[in-house]
This record gives sequence, C-alpha cells and structure tokens, in this order.
Amino acid sequence: MPLRSLQTYHFRNLSDVNIDLDPGIQLVYGENASGKTSLLDAIHVLCSAKSYLGARPRKLIQFQQESMSLNGVIYQPDISAMHLQYKWQGSQITLTAGHKVTRRSSDYAAYQPVQSITPLSYRLIDDTPEIRRRFMDWGVFHVKPAYIEDWRRFQRSLAHRNSMLRYGTNRRTLSAWNQEFTELSNLVDSHRKSYLDFYHNQFQLLACEFFPHDELSIQYQRGWDESKALQQLLDESFNKDTERRYTFYGPQRADLQILLNGRPARDVASRGQKKLITFALYLSQLRFQQHAGKRGGTLLIDDLPSELDREHQTQVLDFLIKSPAQVVISCIDRHQVELPGTSVKKLFHVKQGEVKEVI
Repeated sequence: MPLRSLQTYHFRNLSDVNIDLDPGIQLVYGENASGKTSLLDAIHVLCSAKSYLGARPRKLIQFQQESMSLNGVIYQPDISAMHLQYKWQGSQITLTAGHKVTRRSSDYAAYQPVQSITPLSYRLIDDTPEIRRRFMDWGVFHVKPAYIEDWRRFQRSLAHRNSMLRYGTNRRTLSAWNQEFTELSNLVDSHRKSYLDFYHNQFQLLACEFFPHDELSIQYQRGWDESKALQQLLDESFNKDTERRYTFYGPQRADLQILLNGRPARDVASRGQKKLITFALYLSQLRFQQHAGKRGGTLLIDDLPSELDREHQTQVLDFLIKSPAQVVISCIDRHQVELPGTSVKKLFHVKQGEVKEVI
C-alpha cells in the first residue's frame, strides 16, 4: 500500500519536510545537490530502516544535531492507517510501527516494501553474488512470511559451523552438526526456488518487451552441486573446509546468473543494456508482488533520465503508468521525464534542501 505522508527532522541536507504523497507516480525535480536524493533516501530509510546509499545512521543526521527522525503514514487493507517512525537519538535507533516499538529492523521493514533504482543499481549485474542474493532474498522475504525465521536459523547455524571450523574441530563433531545445517539449508533453498519459479514468469514477460530482439534469461544457482546431496558434499569437503576455516557449500554461496543471448550479461551487455536489464529485474519483482496479492509498496527511481535513453525511458514509463504501484522519480528538469500530465499524481520541486509541492 502507498506511503501517504512524510515528515523529516534534521535528515541529511533537507530542511524539515512535511509532504503528502499519493498512489501512482510522483515526480521530484531540482538541480544537482539540491536534496532530491536525500528526499528519496528519507523515504527508503523510513520504510526499510536502511539508507539505499549505504550510509550509517550517524551520517544521516545534519551537522551539529544530536537527533533525527522520520515519520510517515501508510494505509493497509486490514487497517485504515499505520504510523511509521524511524528515530535516532543518543546513538540509539528506535523503530515504531503503529503504537508498537519494533526491535528487529526486518520486522519493521515488512510493513512497507520499498525498492530503489539508482545510478549504481546495475552493480546487480556486475558485482559479487552477495548483492544478487540480497535482491533475491528481498523478494522472498516480502512474499513468503515464513522465510525470515528460517533464514535467521540458517544464519545462526552457518555462524556456528564456521566458528567450529575456525577454532578447530574433528570430523565426528562436525558431522553431527551437519544434519541441522543441511535441513536449514534445504529450507532456505526451497523458499528461494519457489519464489524464483514464479518470479521468472514475470521476468520473461518483461524481458520480451524490453529486449524483443534478444534472449534475456535468469538461472538460479543454489550454492552446491544439483546432482549431490548437501550432506554428502559437507562430509567430502571436511578437509578443505578445515583448511579454509569456513563452510564452502550452502545457500550462502547461491547466485542468480543473468544471461543475455545465453552468455553472462556482465561480460557481453553494454552499459545501456545493463541499465535496462536492471530495470527489468526490479520491475518484474514489483509486478510479481502485485500478482501475488502482496503489498505493492513504493518504488524509488533516482535520476531516471541519466539512466535510460529516450526510447527505453518511454518503455519503463509506459509500464509504470499501467502499474498500481507508488513510484517516486527524481530528475533535474521536470520536462526530461515525458509523462502525460494526468499520470503525475504529485509534483515536488527541491531547492537548497527545501521541498515544495507544485500545484
């Protein structure tokens, strides 16, 4: 469901902001360094408790200020409204959803899914498998409620096994621990597979629209040989794991291979193609959530005109116009984004940290 309001206090380079948002497309424009990215990041932090810029909480607070807070209201089908608050004071973060303080950021983030497409998002294709695992896990987390607890249990099991390898263990002791690790690994793998089976269908539909003359596909790699049981591989790799001092096989090594015409996209795709592939990946995730009947959430696109040429920008905007999702797009010049007037639900101008709605 959409975020309906945003208030910021002492956040980055923004003057205190108090704006209302609508479902559909919102356009934010202003010169470079005016505060557009800070505004989008404020929405991301409010909804997910994390900065999409990777900034630490202390870096989000204005200079010489001792506290910072973000407030907003979301509407959900089962309740009329819910208040969200992210507050930093005295080196402590407090997350509040409704009238309840939430201890885990993952529980807090479940209320309002948010995704961000930025000038660095194409790292999803070029970077290490870890960033693609996070992309996968974000989707699984927001579609399969049971996933987060199974994932936490797996992480604890992996940490314990790695600790045993790091400080020394024998084959018999480690073999006894392998059973639990294997069971939890298979649970995590099962959640991911189930999600990606359905996600893949949405991705293929969008891939055909965005790349009509090429074959764009994804392949899930679970982190160990498909032809062998994980328990067997763990037993066989005891000596190597002992030398490495960490667990080699398991879901912690999973990857999502992205292929263009049967070859790794990171090797053969142009920079422009990588950007369009990135949009296809994120927008497919958005579409799948909607088809799965889950909360549509909010999509943030930072500096859309610099990411796509005019033709591909039109393709993306056509998709977003038809989508029921809430989308916030930033740009330098409002006329750079070619949208019918009726498609823009809200228009905001940002100048020197001041955010004003343009009526």
